[in-house]
Amino acid sequence: MSRALRVACTMAALTAVAITAAGQPDRAPRREIDNVAAFARLYGIVRFFYPSDAAAGLDWDRFATDGVARVRTAKDASALAPQLRALFTPLGPGIEIAPSLIPYRAPAASAEPLVAWRYLGAGATDNIGGGAYAAKRTSRPRRLSAVDGFTGFAQTVAAQDLRGRAIRLRGQARSTAGAVSSGGALWLRVDRGAQGVGFFDNMGDRLIRDAGWREYTIEGIVADDATNVVFGVMAVRGATADFDALELSTHEADGNWRTLPIRDAGFEADTGSAWNRVGSATTPITRQTDSPPEGRQFVRFAPAAAVVSNDELFPDAPPAIGDHIDIELGGGLKARVALALTDSQAKSASAPVAEGSTSRSDLDGRLADVVVAWNFYRHFYPYFSEAAVDWDARLRPHLQAAYEATTRSAEAEALRRLVADARDGHGRVNDIRQRGVPGSLPVQVAVVESRVVVVASRQPTTIPVGAILSTIGGEPAMNRFNAATQLASGTTQWRQSSAARDMLSCTNGSTVTLTVDDGSGPRAATLTCAAVQLPAEDRPKQIAELSPGVWYVDLTRARTMDLAPVVDTLAKAAGVIFDIRGYPTDAGAWLLPHLLGAPEGDRWMHVSKIVGPFGKIAGWRDIGWDLKPAAPRLAGKIVFMTDGRAISYAESVMGYVADRHLGTIVGSATAGTNGNIATFTVPGGFTIVFTGMRVTGHDGRAVHHLVGVTPDVPSAPTIAGLRAGRDDVLARAIALIP
Repeated sequence: MSRALRVACTMAALTAVAITAAGQPDRAPRREIDNVAAFARLYGIVRFFYPSDAAAGLDWDRFATDGVARVRTAKDASALAPQLRALFTPLGPGIEIAPSLIPYRAPAASAEPLVAWRYLGAGATDNIGGGAYAAKRTSRPRRLSAVDGFTGFAQTVAAQDLRGRAIRLRGQARSTAGAVSSGGALWLRVDRGAQGVGFFDNMGDRLIRDAGWREYTIEGIVADDATNVVFGVMAVRGATADFDALELSTHEADGNWRTLPIRDAGFEADTGSAWNRVGSATTPITRQTDSPPEGRQFVRFAPAAAVVSNDELFPDAPPAIGDHIDIELGGGLKARVALALTDSQAKSASAPVAEGSTSRSDLDGRLADVVVAWNFYRHFYPYFSEAAVDWDARLRPHLQAAYEATTRSAEAEALRRLVADARDGHGRVNDIRQRGVPGSLPVQVAVVESRVVVVASRQPTTIPVGAILSTIGGEPAMNRFNAATQLASGTTQWRQSSAARDMLSCTNGSTVTLTVDDGSGPRAATLTCAAVQLPAEDRPKQIAELSPGVWYVDLTRARTMDLAPVVDTLAKAAGVIFDIRGYPTDAGAWLLPHLLGAPEGDRWMHVSKIVGPFGKIAGWRDIGWDLKPAAPRLAGKIVFMTDGRAISYAESVMGYVADRHLGTIVGSATAGTNGNIATFTVPGGFTIVFTGMRVTGHDGRAVHHLVGVTPDVPSAPTIAGLRAGRDDVLARAIALIP
C-alpha cells in the first residue's frame, strides 16, 4: 500500500471514529472485552479464595480498576499473559498463568498450619457482627465488630398542628464507614396512633458515607390523623457518624418553610438529656469540638473496639495441602491458583503492584464495576439453578454494556440489567454518589386487567382511584411500566410491583402531565413531583371489627404493641383476616405462636459452607425460628391476604401460614424471594444488594425462590371494584368466614 493510500485510510478511519463518537457510543473491540473477561475470571478466584496475607490486605476495588486498565488494550494472548502475571503473581506463590499448564504435582506434606478461605454464605460481602454470613481464613484471626445494629438519638413533637402539611428534617452530617451496609442517617417518622405509622424514612437506601460535612434532607407528609412526628439521627452497623445543626420545619400555605422549635438542635449541651437514646446502649456518644459546622461542638457516634476471634467457621471441613483450581481464562490462556497455603507461604508474598502505577480512565472504572459485581454473584449467589441463567455466558454482554454506558445514569442501568439477570427480588443497585432527594408522583399504581390503574391518590379530585393512566409525560404508560420491569429482578409479580413504583419516579419539584380516564373519557391532568412516600391504599383501620365477630388486622401497619392488647378478643372471634399485602411489622412474627398448636423445629433457611470457587461447598448450616405455641390461641377461622408485594420477612411469615396450615390464603402469589440480604460496593460507588442464603419450604426441600407462597383462593383487584371503593380481595376473604 502506498504512503498516500495509508494516510487516506487513516484519515477515513479517524473520521469514522469521530462520527461514531458524535452519535451512539462505539461497540467495544472484541479483543478488549476478551482481555477484561479473562482478568475478571481470575480476579474473583484470587480475591475470594487465594489465601495469602498480601491478598487479604489488598484494596481489591483499586486493584480491579488498575487491572482492567493494564490488560484491556493487550493485543493478543502473548501480550495479555505477562500483564496478568505482573498483577497477580506478586501476591504470593501458587499462581500460574500460561497458554497451557503442566500436570499438577502435589507438594510434600507439611506440619505447618494451612491457610485457606472459608465462608458462611455471602461472607465476603459487607457483613458485620452476628449476622448469618461470615468470612475467615483458617489459621488466621477474625475481627468482629462490636456493633450489629444502630445507635441514635430521637425526639418527638406533637403533630396536631402539622397535619396535612409537608415536613422537612435537615442537618449537617458526615460519616466514616467501612462496610457499605454501614453509615450515618437522619430519620423522620410520622405516627398515626391507631392507624400505625405514616411517613417513614431512615435513609436506609442512601446512608451517609461521605467523610466531609454536608447537608442532608428528608421530606415527607404529615398525615391528616397524625399524632406525633418522631425524628433524629443515627449511626448504622459500626459506622462513625457526626451530626450538627439539625432543623425541623413545616411547609406553610405561603410557600415558605417555618422552623419548628426542637431541643438542642446543634448538640451544644454537654449531655444528651434533650435527646432520647435509641438502639444500642453500648456505642460511645461524645461531643466533639474539632471544627464543627455550626456552634462550638457536634455529636459523634463511634463504635466500640472490635473483638478478635480465632474460632474456625466450620472446623469439619479443613483445607488440604495442595488444594488448587485450574481454570480457562479465555483469550487463549489458562490459570492455576492455590486455594491453600502453608503458614510460611501465606506470609511470603512480595509487594503487590504499587497503587497509582497505572493510568485509569472512566471506561476502566465502568468495566471494573462489572468485574467486581459479576464475581460476587458468581461465587456467592445461591440460586443460579433456580434462576436458570448461564452466568459465565453473561460476562461478556455485561462488559459490553458497561463499555457503551458513557453516562452515570447509563452505567447504573447497565448494572441494574446485570442484577436483573440474576432473577433475585432482593437485587437492587443504589448510587451512593447520587445527590438530591428523589421524587415521585403522588399516586400509587398497579397493573389491573392489563392496564396501569391508580390504586391510591393524594389528589383524588384530580386523579381518583380506579383511573386508568394511558400516558405519563407524553409516553405510553404501559411502555414506561414495561421499561421499568426490564430493570427489575425477580419473579414476574415482584418485578411488576417494583416497576409500579419505579415508573412514577420524577425530578423533585417538576410537573408531569398525564392522560387519565376515570370512566368518563380520557383527559389531561397535571401533577407535581414531590419527595414523599407513595400514598397508601384505602384499607380499614389497622385493627377493626368489620362485623360482629369478624376482625381485620393489617399486619403491614399494626405493631406488636397494638396487637397485644386485643389478642384475647381476637382469640374469641369467629374469624380474623390478616392483611400481608406488603411488608409486615414486628407483629407478623409475634402473631405466629398464637396460631401454632405445637412446637416446631422446621429448618427452612440454609447457609452454605463455602470452601472453594464456583459454589463449592462442604454442606449447609440449616436455620429456623423454633417457635412454640403461645396463649391465647386464635380459635376462629383464620384468613391471610397477600400478593406480590410481600417479600422476604413477609414470606417468612407466610411460609409458616402455608406449610403449617395456619389459615386460608387469599390473593395472589408472594414475591418469591426470601433470605438474609448481602451488600457489596463496586469501585464506581454503586452498592448492590442480593440474597445470600437459600430458603425452602418448611420440609427443607420445596423450592421457594421464584415461586413464592401461592394462594388457596386466588383473588385480585378489579377496575370496577376500585372505582366503586371496594376491596375485592378483602371481600373474598370476608366471604370465607362463616
